[in-house]
Amino acid sequence: MHAQTDSIATVTDSVKPNKISRWDSLFDWNFLAVPTIAYQPETNWSFGLAGAYYFKLNDEKTSDIGFYMAYTLNKQWNVNILSTMYFGGNKRWFMYTNVGFKRYPDLFYGIGNNSNQLLATPIHYSSDNVYLTAQPQYYITDHWIVGANLSLRWEQASTAANLDSIGTFCSTSGLEKPYFMVGLGGIISYDSRDQQFYPSRGIFFKTVASYYEPYLGSTYRMGKISVDFRHFVPVYKELIFGWQAYTEWALGNEKPFQLLPTLGGMDVLRGIRRGTWCDDALMAVQAELRIPIWRFLKGSIFSSIGDVYNLENWQWSTPKIGYGAGLRVALNKAKVNVRFDVARQNYDNNWSFYLTIKEAF
Repeated sequence: MHAQTDSIATVTDSVKPNKISRWDSLFDWNFLAVPTIAYQPETNWSFGLAGAYYFKLNDEKTSDIGFYMAYTLNKQWNVNILSTMYFGGNKRWFMYTNVGFKRYPDLFYGIGNNSNQLLATPIHYSSDNVYLTAQPQYYITDHWIVGANLSLRWEQASTAANLDSIGTFCSTSGLEKPYFMVGLGGIISYDSRDQQFYPSRGIFFKTVASYYEPYLGSTYRMGKISVDFRHFVPVYKELIFGWQAYTEWALGNEKPFQLLPTLGGMDVLRGIRRGTWCDDALMAVQAELRIPIWRFLKGSIFSSIGDVYNLENWQWSTPKIGYGAGLRVALNKAKVNVRFDVARQNYDNNWSFYLTIKEAF
């Protein structure tokens, strides 16, 4: 859910209108707040408020502090504050910070990639989650960036279900006791895209590694690694082909299920309810053809394939496949879009609908 805030928080950097018209002058405001509405299977309808304040530190690039607050019809709360601050005389240092709180009733389906590993009846649980991410980063060239990653996370989940009836399966699920995690790691990324929100050409690559250690205060000793690669190719004028390869790994003997790689949702493998499939490792590839229709209106056709795997008992299953189509309505010159997608998957015949702000990748 944080991605909506990312879009709003950096839009002013991309929009520098030369014409001083009454409409364009809206983008010159130092403070911006807009109501939000979104829909996805995990949350039902979501209503909230998002905004950002823009400023400069020592005549550097424009920095921002953004916020996002939302309440869903599934009685879920989400409050998030994030910022990107540029500092230093060479204009190459910046700090990304993300802090938030969630109260999130949800469903636990099980762990694994086979249907027979899922619970016959998903467990209803409620979770309180407080988190903080701080990432100081430095441009070593115009496109390559390196940085450090600090992450803190506290979560307490509760359920009325009888976990004893499920057996030892839930002993590492995070449903039995609260946990606190302190993670330290690094970031390497490369970005040659021509646009941040709706690129037509270029490559984006980012890998993040984190290590959680009990000596630092973590409940569990584990590591996490993610690699994200995206490539955008102009086919003809505004007809764009984009594809993404994404993998995420959780390493360790014991870890809460909330930190396991998970398929589905509005970004990776649309058409699958997020949380249905999770395990130690995730691998997914998705492709999208972005089609111009008329002025600020665009369409898309997309497909994706992926699965999750257990590192101690690696087994293959029928890959999860999602596919669908969507419409995009441009909000501004920075190419931030309202996105409406319709998708389905190969494991059931239900359609999923997504209404939000920002692209899947």
